[in-house]
Amino acid sequence: MRSIVIGTRGSPIALSQARWVISRLKEEWPDNEFRLHTIAGTGAVQGLRGSRVDALRAALLSEKIDIALHHLRDLPMSSAADLELASIPRRLEARDALVGRSGFKSLNALPAGARLGVSSALRRALLLSYRPDLTLLELTGDIDDRLEALGAGEFDAIILPAGDLQQLDLRHRIDEIIPSDIILPAPAQGAMALEVRVDDDIACEVAYTLQHRPSDDRVTAERAFMDGLKAHAGLVGALATLTDGILALEGCVAAADGSQIIRASIEGDADEAEDLGLELAQDVLARGGAALLKG
Repeated sequence: MRSIVIGTRGSPIALSQARWVISRLKEEWPDNEFRLHTIAGTGAVQGLRGSRVDALRAALLSEKIDIALHHLRDLPMSSAADLELASIPRRLEARDALVGRSGFKSLNALPAGARLGVSSALRRALLLSYRPDLTLLELTGDIDDRLEALGAGEFDAIILPAGDLQQLDLRHRIDEIIPSDIILPAPAQGAMALEVRVDDDIACEVAYTLQHRPSDDRVTAERAFMDGLKAHAGLVGALATLTDGILALEGCVAAADGSQIIRASIEGDADEAEDLGLELAQDVLARGGAALLKG
């Protein structure tokens, strides 16, 4: 029996994801022992970006952990030296959700001047374009902090990733799933990734147990779109859906003030997910996305 250590960050969402992963792995590998190791801080190692991803990768490379659990939206497209992406588990809801106080249960029902809490430049830009009459306020802290601020009356409603609420068994707090034609989520929002050392065959085999091909195809297209733009997910949105093997990908680039949004879409075989994402990126760049990204 081998003891396999799963590394994750210490946020409520990350810990909930890790517990889910360990529970599923125990079902598939009952003879193995699985332990959780929480990685504090952001860390940095030579040749890696200083970010929350780095601390997990540093722990992998130093063999403090055997499998690193990431939010896939945080993970760069390129692999770190001596590491590989072993699996992408089933994705949760990718779109955003509105959570409102009594009487504020949908985006279109919010009155002019309503105080709406948002936590990303992309959401702010898209909402400025769709509802410029709203008062957009910065939303900070973890989900508990944000829900507490809503309950205290600091906001009339807030926008949160629906998948995060699902992960924390807070589905009942979702008042509305925001349609993607209003807010496109960040690429790979709602998806996890399991990363291992390339020379650890056992950890790779164990992690691959949770591989979900449809989720992989979807996020591959979205991440390829972002990669094709040569951009980070600040003002870039993307969402891929799968129907009978056909992948439909929507993508956008937005000006920070919402004054200009370039949207495009593409469809094709799911086996060509990466090529579809790159092709859509070229379409958006040709329509003026390059100038928006430079701005």
